[in-house]
Formats: sequence, C-alpha cells, structure tokens
Amino acid sequence: MTYRSDSTHETKAIAADLAATLKGGELVLLDGLLGAGKTTFVRGMTEALGADTLARSPTFTVMNVYRANHPSVKQLVHLDFYRLTKPEEIHELGLEDWLGRPDTVVVAEWPPESLPVPSGTPIIRVTIEGTGEEPREFTVDAVTIS
Repeated sequence: MTYRSDSTHETKAIAADLAATLKGGELVLLDGLLGAGKTTFVRGMTEALGADTLARSPTFTVMNVYRANHPSVKQLVHLDFYRLTKPEEIHELGLEDWLGRPDTVVVAEWPPESLPVPSGTPIIRVTIEGTGEEPREFTVDAVTIS
C-alpha cells in the first residue's frame, strides 16, 4: 500500500493508521534517506499507542524504549542501526530480548540485511521516498518470516 504525505501532520496520521493495526510482536523496518521523516513517523506511532514520552531520534543512543498505554502493546522499542558497523553490535543491544515479545513492537531505522529475526515474526517494511520540503511517499509492505 502506498500513501502520500505533504506535511508532518499527514506523516503522523499515516503512522497512526499503521499503529492501529498492531497487536504486539511486530517488527517495523523503516527505510529512507536522512531527513525522510523516519523519526516523525515513529512519533506518530508512539502517540497513537499512548506513549507519554515524545519519540526522539535514536541516532546517538541507538535504542529508545517507550512505554505504551495500549490494550496489547506495552512498549515500542525504537532502534537506529545507522552507526553500527559490526554484526556483534546488534547482539550487544539485547535485540533478541525484544523481538517476538507479544507486548512489544520493535521499529528499526536503517535495518541491516542480516537482522536476526525469530521465525514467525510479522515484519512490516515502510519505505519512505522524499526529503526536505518535497512530499513524501510511504510504501508499506507486510511479510512474515517463516
């Protein structure tokens, strides 16, 4: 499915629509250039899930965890793999502890090709085209690792 956004408000609305479909246990992969709106998208998701903290870019912290006030999703884990250079750094994050948890949604910016994902994990790939002042195009595809 493809969506168009001409504003921050519309980007957050697209993210909120996606968040409304989440049950917990999903992995959301965000692909897009710097400035494409990945963190704004995550803000829309956390707001829709009832988080009481404003989502911030995890570029320097690498991982942020937001508590959610949602019937089935209790936290959203927001990761940024941009600065990671070695596969063992993914393991050091403790990602395995979060992936596949039925009360957790994991959102990964700049996901590596070799992300260790448990079998049966629902994966939603969001590709963002556009940066700066130009309109954004969001393509949302869902798959499950078997």
